[in-house]
Amino acid sequence: MRAIFFVLFLAFSLSLSAQGGKDIYNRYSGKKGVSAVYISPAMFDLMKELPDIEVENGEVNLGGIIRTFDGMYILNIQDQELSSRLYSDISAMVRRGSYKLLMEAVEDGQEMHIYIVRDGDVVTDFLLAAREGGTSVSVISITGRMPMSGLQKILADAAD
Repeated sequence: MRAIFFVLFLAFSLSLSAQGGKDIYNRYSGKKGVSAVYISPAMFDLMKELPDIEVENGEVNLGGIIRTFDGMYILNIQDQELSSRLYSDISAMVRRGSYKLLMEAVEDGQEMHIYIVRDGDVVTDFLLAAREGGTSVSVISITGRMPMSGLQKILADAAD
C-alpha cells in the first residue's frame, strides 16, 4: 500500500513539474477577457526558410535563434481577477519546476520576470511574465532547443 502511494505521489509530482507555458496557455486561452496567440511548430518550420531577421538598428540578428523555436504561446489578460490567478499560477509553476530566474525588473507598480529551463547548454523553455499594477498580465512562453550561446550573443549584441 505504501509503495502504491509513493508511486502515485511521484507521478503527481512529475506532472506538476512538467507544466509549462503551454499548460498555462491552455488553461487561460478562450476565456473572456483573454487575448491568446499560438504560433505552431509548422510556422517556425516556414521561418527556417527565411533569410536572417534583424531588428531596426541592424545590430541584433534574431534569425538564428528563431529557427530553434518549436512553439510560442502569448497571453494578455486585462481582467484583474484572472490576471491575479494567472500570475499566481506562474509563480507556483516556477516554485515547483525547473524554471530559473534569468531577469527581474520592477518599476512604478510594473514588474517583469524572465525565466528559463536549461538542459545543459540548451534552453528548452523561455518564459516572460509582465504585470502592470495587478490589473493586467502578459505572458510569452517559447519552447524549443535554443543554444545558450545564441541567447548570450543576442544579449551581448543588444547591450552594445
